[in-house]
Amino acid sequence: MDETREQIDGLWGTLGYKRIGVIYPEDAFGAAVLEGCKAALKAHGAEPLAVASYQRQTAQVGGAIDTVKAANPEAVVVVGPSNTVAPILKQSHTRSWKPLFLTVSFVGTDELILEAGTEADGTVITQVVPPYYLTEFKTVALYRRTLAKYLPTAQPNFVSLEGFVDAMVLVEGLKRAGKDLTREGLIRGIESIHDLDLGLGPQLKLDYSAKDHKGFDHVLPTVIRGGRAVPFTDWAPRPRSNSKYANIPV
Repeated sequence: MDETREQIDGLWGTLGYKRIGVIYPEDAFGAAVLEGCKAALKAHGAEPLAVASYQRQTAQVGGAIDTVKAANPEAVVVVGPSNTVAPILKQSHTRSWKPLFLTVSFVGTDELILEAGTEADGTVITQVVPPYYLTEFKTVALYRRTLAKYLPTAQPNFVSLEGFVDAMVLVEGLKRAGKDLTREGLIRGIESIHDLDLGLGPQLKLDYSAKDHKGFDHVLPTVIRGGRAVPFTDWAPRPRSNSKYANIPV
């Protein structure tokens, strides 16, 4: 998984954090992210310091917190939707436990900020699209204009921006599939997309093949500050700033 590799490589290679724990839900997605963490750590000749699971879709996460906390990790990858990750952050801070928490885009960044409030500050979240307020990217600007036109009461967020980009990919595939549309033709159309600039910045070029259906190979790390996910350009620690781009503060 690209997101967990980005997280582990940043923690290990730049911050020098070697003691890394994982808290994940007992479901297929949680298991997939755990395996991604294990694979990323294995590349560094290591494994998770401590691992604990919790029942999916529950706020009963105290046991998992206590298990991983006991190992005293420097950073913890937390997996799940916002309604389970928010309680993990809140209950951990109530226990005066504040390692560097990280999670993946699946969490729903804006929902996590809403549910966890100030307890979400400092959490690192890897994203698969740029922040929705960076309108210097032409597709982000198009998304904002389109949302304002057709859903003027809706608030922009990461999830709907990702859906907008997904729709752009589908449309591009339909164009390439030709007039006599078939399932196989659509698949071939999407698989023919190579190094396509979607207007999301130079790092996010769309690329498919018959053997690779990921689309993007790059992810964007962000850190929550003052109720907003702020992108950072590398994992080196820096003082806090008011810039819309920043480095991670640790």
